[in-house]
Amino acid sequence: MSRLKTIAIRLASTSALAATAFTMVTAAPAHAASLGDSIASTARAENGNGACAHGGYVGGPEQHSSCSGGRTAHAWCADFAGWVWARNGVKNLDDLTDAALSFYEYGDKHGTLSNTPHVGDAVVFNYGGSYADDHVALVTGFDGTTVTFTGGNQGGGAGIVSTNNTRNWRVGQIPWGSQRISGYISPTGSNAPSYPNPASLAGGTLVKSPSGPAVKVMIEGAGIPVAASDVGPDQYDLSKIVTIDDSAFRSLASAPPAGTVVHDQAGGNERYVVVDGAALKIGAADWTAAGYNTRRDMGVPTAWLNEAKQRSVASGLVVMDQTGKDPSRYVMVDGAALHISAEEWTSAGYNLHTLVGVPGEWLKAATTKTPGNGIVVMNQDEKDPSRYVMVNGAALHIAAEEWTAHGYDRLMLMGVPGSWLASSVSKQVPDGTIIKDASGADASVFVMAGGKAVSLTYADFTGLGYDKRPLEGVPTAWLTTAKTKAAPADHTMLLSQDSNTVWEVLAGKKRAMKADEFGAGKRSFNDVVSVPVAFTASLPTAPVQAPPAP
Repeated sequence: MSRLKTIAIRLASTSALAATAFTMVTAAPAHAASLGDSIASTARAENGNGACAHGGYVGGPEQHSSCSGGRTAHAWCADFAGWVWARNGVKNLDDLTDAALSFYEYGDKHGTLSNTPHVGDAVVFNYGGSYADDHVALVTGFDGTTVTFTGGNQGGGAGIVSTNNTRNWRVGQIPWGSQRISGYISPTGSNAPSYPNPASLAGGTLVKSPSGPAVKVMIEGAGIPVAASDVGPDQYDLSKIVTIDDSAFRSLASAPPAGTVVHDQAGGNERYVVVDGAALKIGAADWTAAGYNTRRDMGVPTAWLNEAKQRSVASGLVVMDQTGKDPSRYVMVDGAALHISAEEWTSAGYNLHTLVGVPGEWLKAATTKTPGNGIVVMNQDEKDPSRYVMVNGAALHIAAEEWTAHGYDRLMLMGVPGSWLASSVSKQVPDGTIIKDASGADASVFVMAGGKAVSLTYADFTGLGYDKRPLEGVPTAWLTTAKTKAAPADHTMLLSQDSNTVWEVLAGKKRAMKADEFGAGKRSFNDVVSVPVAFTASLPTAPVQAPPAP
């Protein structure tokens, strides 16, 4: 297995942004989309209709209505296909008749007959020169594996318009019954209007599709959504919207290219650089030192920028300080920048990843973070085959028997630098963390104190206020070890409800601390762990007052 595959890529869509939705600008749709997509849309909209829908389907000038006197006039698959093409401005429709074979001959005449399906094509079955022996439908979807056909006069009896999928789409194959595919025929062109290539439009141009109301603004080749709330503050002129092809509109990247410098179109002095769709703030110290001041500075919609500022850079991206002041390299994992040691740069394959420069101030903040609780990690170079789960900055070992039994195999697995992982494995779960067995086999709740899991009764859980803290699941085997630890680590400070005495643990015993041991430059009451009375009572009292921890 490639080392690169041990990095799981998690996109911004998994962030809090998923709950945010744009109220899009509304603009009047035009009458035509890209030819293939428009043909498919028109055809699908007729699903379930019979021969007399719209008073009968009539396509080209040589085709007759599918309906006469409120009844089906004749076999009408060709009338339906011709009607759909006509509704989308297809040329040379006078070559079509009521016979399905006329579509095959259309393709032969105009050089558009092929063995490959395209959305909007006609597909002819059982071509043999006989009016009665063939059928025609339209290609309304193709993903390279499965073709979707929509046709009229299908389903037996008087027939209806229906849509079906098949993987047997090659010429000569029979997807249904006796219907053998003879060929695909593309329309020769359209009388619909042509649209400009969005790549040719200047930055800041507003664009829309002819088939929908959404509006985007062109920024470095990307189409950034414009929310209704942006129009006034950002001073967008909706009278200057440029209509572009529907497929081109939908294909526009939703974020500017990495390295683009942006600011809020509505104003403000803050500048950001786009990295992996996220907007990273550029600090004052980085603006000139990192060369951001030499790049084109683009205004972007306020609503989009507010979302982009909250996005996380994707896991697996390798980053560095753009200023070069910090020569280290880091890999992003769940929003945290993890240091890559020199020996791991090549051995773990990080040298093969894309290296992206980021603002130094932003990077410094990211290095203080750790992957979130519940993230499962492994050594990127695979020298350590173990798996670990993150809990408040500590990496807890997952026993082999727990990997599948407790569902860790279903969580996202991320490769991390081995040196970083080793330091995280050696960390204790922070004092005051509330934990329980992740397997659910034991409903007991514990508070961490100096590496020991101290059991809490329900009265303790609520009485000490721990019910207001997050409850973290931990591996069973790890919890068993933490529960059986004889005593908290030296210098752990404990407090019980039976007195105001703060106890310091030393060599498995407790000593009463004095008030003058706390204060600026000394111990902090914030580090004291509240534990049940029974637990402090179980620790013997040190016979001699020991000096405070340095």
